[in-house]
Parts: sequence; C-alpha cells; structure tokens
Amino acid sequence: MKKIKYLLPIIGIILAFQSCEDEDKIRFPEFQEAANVRIQVSEDYSFLDASDIPNAKFVYSIFSENTNIETVIISGEYYNLKNDTIYERREIIRYTQADFDANNGSIYDEEFTTQFLAEKFGLPNGVSDLSGGDLFNFDNITTLTNGMQFPDTILSETPYETVNVTPNIMQSAATTSFTATFFTFVGCSSNLEGTYTTITNAQSTDGCCLDPVVVESVVTFTRTGPVNYQVTNFAAGTYAYWYCDPYGLCSDIFDGLPADLLDICDNVQLTAGYWGSSGTGTVDPVTGVITIAWGNVFGDAGVTVYTPQ
Repeated sequence: MKKIKYLLPIIGIILAFQSCEDEDKIRFPEFQEAANVRIQVSEDYSFLDASDIPNAKFVYSIFSENTNIETVIISGEYYNLKNDTIYERREIIRYTQADFDANNGSIYDEEFTTQFLAEKFGLPNGVSDLSGGDLFNFDNITTLTNGMQFPDTILSETPYETVNVTPNIMQSAATTSFTATFFTFVGCSSNLEGTYTTITNAQSTDGCCLDPVVVESVVTFTRTGPVNYQVTNFAAGTYAYWYCDPYGLCSDIFDGLPADLLDICDNVQLTAGYWGSSGTGTVDPVTGVITIAWGNVFGDAGVTVYTPQ
C-alpha cells in the first residue's frame, strides 16, 4: 500500500510534464496523397467493331484530381484469337500532370483506333490481322512526384505483401477513385436479349439415365454487358444434369440456376460455373436460332437449340 502511495504522485508529475511539453515537437506523420486516376470507357465505343475494322475505334475518358502526377502510363497486351498468339505487353500512351492541368483534370474522348493499335503491336499486315474475338488488356501504372507508384505492393505488419490500391476502391462503381485495368476486344453488335424455347438432345456416360434424353424448356437472356448475357430458367440438362424416372419422364433438378453467355460476332460461349457445364456454339444471323454443344463434370453432354419466341 505504501508503494502505491508514492507511485501516484510520480505519475502525476510525469503527466504534468507532458502537458507542458512544446506541442510543436509532437507531430503526426504528414498525410501522403494517393493517386486519383479514373478511366471511364465509352458505352458507344466499348469494343472495336468487327464489321468495319479499318475505321473502328475504342474510346475512353481519363480523370484525375491530383496535382503531383509524374506519369500515368497505359500499357497493353494483345491476344490474337485466330492465331492463338499473345503479343507481349508494351507502352501504349502516357500522360503527365501537364496534360491533366491543360484539361482541368478531365481528358475526354481519348481514342485507340485499330490503325493505332496495329502500329503499337507491330502487326505485320496492319488492321487486316484483327478479327472477331481478339482481346486487348490495358494496365494503368501511375507514378507521383514523390516516387509513390499505384498500384504497387507494400509490406504490411505480416510477412505478406498487399496492394496499395484496395479492391473496394478499384472495383466499386460508386466509389471508384483509381482504375487499374480495363480492356477492349474486336466484336460485333449483339442483340440476343429475350425469351427462347429450347430443345436439348443429350446423353450421359455414367449410366445414370435413360439415353438419349430429349427435354424442352424455356430460358431468358438478360443483357449484362455489350455482348454479355445472363441465362436464367436454364434448359434441362444443359446446366447440370437431369433425373429420369423408370417410366422415362425426365426433368432437370437444377432448373433456375443462372449461367453466363458471351457473344462474339455470332460465336457464343456458355459458362455455367456451379456444376462445371460449358459449351460453344453459333447464332444464325438470319433466324436468330442459337445452337450450343455442351458438356459437364458428370459426363453429361449434348446439344441445345435455342429458338427466339
């Protein structure tokens, strides 16, 4: 008890001394400004029109509130679908603080024409080498005048590295302050949205069902992007697998689970991730009928024909 009695006055003296210390000597580290560079892709020119490749263009706008940008370097990688060839990443365009200052922080309607991209990637036959399904992936590397780079890896309190631009900042439409990646591709206008009646002819390799199976269904295509669709009320068999009773009556036990469809110039790709179903097919440009050959992890495989209602 005696020790506590003497300890309390000592603590009081220490606190009093700290309260009298010069406040100018007690400072928090100065806040370091991060990079604010947003890239917005034009809805009207989000992909390179395969029907008019020589005159096609990709358009975006780039914005920044920073006043300390050293460089914004946009680099790109090109994948040629026809030749299954990847052209290595290279610098496409760069910006400095002067570019943003000259445009009040908002540089609108920047264009990557097919001619420009063909020159950047050194395509031997120019724009003639571009065709439907080709893909361009772009990265944004921003460096500030203080040497900070975004995105970049930093060490955290654990032995692991982390990225200095968090996913919620990069990917949230409502709070995006930095765009790390964006892309474009050679594609065609797509209008597959609507309701389809389907006929599936399929069989199983695991002996679970009476083969072959013919199932009719109705599906809905809902647009999720310029050439992207979500497929719901999915056709029996084409999503997971079906069940057949002893009398030959068959039904899909996973009806209603969604799938994703990509349309590249009337060549479609189906991905239904839950049960490993995938397939490829074509769209008849005259009738709009879609035919997809598919398979899944259960050994089921078949062909589904989608007829627009």
